[in-house]
Amino acid sequence: MAVDSRSPRKGTQSAAGYVYVLISAICFALAGVLIKSIDWNALSISGARSILAAGVLYAFLRVQGKRLVLNGPTAIGALINFAMLQTFVISNKLTTAANAIVLQFTMPVWLILIMWVFMHERPRRAAIAACAVIVAGIVCFFFDDLTPDGLLGNVIAIVSGIAYAGVFLLKRMPGCDFESAAFLSFLACAVCGVPTLLQETDFAVTTLLAVVVLGVVQVGCAYIFLSMGLDRVSPVAAALLSTIEPILNPIIVAIVIGETIGPLSLFGAVLVIGGATVYNVYDAKTG
Repeated sequence: MAVDSRSPRKGTQSAAGYVYVLISAICFALAGVLIKSIDWNALSISGARSILAAGVLYAFLRVQGKRLVLNGPTAIGALINFAMLQTFVISNKLTTAANAIVLQFTMPVWLILIMWVFMHERPRRAAIAACAVIVAGIVCFFFDDLTPDGLLGNVIAIVSGIAYAGVFLLKRMPGCDFESAAFLSFLACAVCGVPTLLQETDFAVTTLLAVVVLGVVQVGCAYIFLSMGLDRVSPVAAALLSTIEPILNPIIVAIVIGETIGPLSLFGAVLVIGGATVYNVYDAKTG
């Protein structure tokens, strides 16, 4: 796909951009604890939260005075985002949750490769080093749960990671509107989830509350903050900072539900958070 070679100017590399991306990652990280509390089919959860997320994003566009953009590049962006959202849900059904999230968060590596091969942007040594540290940290964090089972699910999770890398490049695709692409992908997820959603029977208050938080905060707000963050920091910096999500996700589950975190997992968390933090401080100073 054609990609705009422009990147945020030095002056636009702001602390606010990193804060927005961090908030986005925190919102995304709520998925684990919320999904665990909903006894629905995965596609039902994806469809229901996408309906709410679409409403939140549309309201944001109206407040900002923006209109939905319907063109070829935006449709391609919507397909990329739809593929990322749905393949991650499917991979979670075919393999372990740990495998799915670990393999999806090879995303920074794929992002750097895509930018190198298709955009001819040679990665900084610091970015390569940060990726190596982060991948090592994620593997350590989930080492006990990684298994060779569910080969198809593992492959789909890797596809999700590649698609996720594409999401971070949507703002650099000529003619593609990030928010419109996300909105259209939410609608597509909603349509796919309607058949199973109509078959659900558990509509307790706690279930509905969890669905609302998933749609409004975990997806809707997350995409809004990610969009604002990508306006201010490079895709690589945003991707590396977002790798905090697969660490925060199980940490939140541990705090709320009581699952324990072993020493190796804690060491992995230090590697991921430390690698992302050090690189982003370096990127902010030299960007």
